[in-house]
Amino acid sequence: MKHSITITVLAVFYASSVFGQGGMHHERKDEIRKIKIDFITNQLQLTEKEIKEFVPIYNEYNDKLENIYMNKRKKMKYFHQNNLNMSEKELIELGDYIVDSEIKSAELAKVYHNKYKTVLPPMKILLLHKAEQEFKRELFNKIKNHGVSFNPED
Repeated sequence: MKHSITITVLAVFYASSVFGQGGMHHERKDEIRKIKIDFITNQLQLTEKEIKEFVPIYNEYNDKLENIYMNKRKKMKYFHQNNLNMSEKELIELGDYIVDSEIKSAELAKVYHNKYKTVLPPMKILLLHKAEQEFKRELFNKIKNHGVSFNPED
């Protein structure tokens, strides 16, 4: 039951931030991060020592990954607003930027995979990937099956 409520709360925060105007408020971002960390630490059955060592590394990774995605999102927003007026050179540069962003994301994942190996056993690292996928799947299922208010004030 607690698991279901947690995902529902997260779905509301996520949907209002993604679909609402003005983006995600800092408080909502912090709340989502807490819910996600709680979900992951429960799924991985982390010890207190593992939590203390893992969470700062995980948060650092997610901050850097979010930065890559936000920059990519800004470029894509520009494209959607200006694509008919962009030169071929600008379009090529944008395409290169998008691919480079994906490469940076993959390189970042590799760096942090190695950092995780210093604080978690291999089984828990693999379970981390599974937990992240499950978290996303449950989130999207909640949004799909139950609908979500897209008012940022909710």
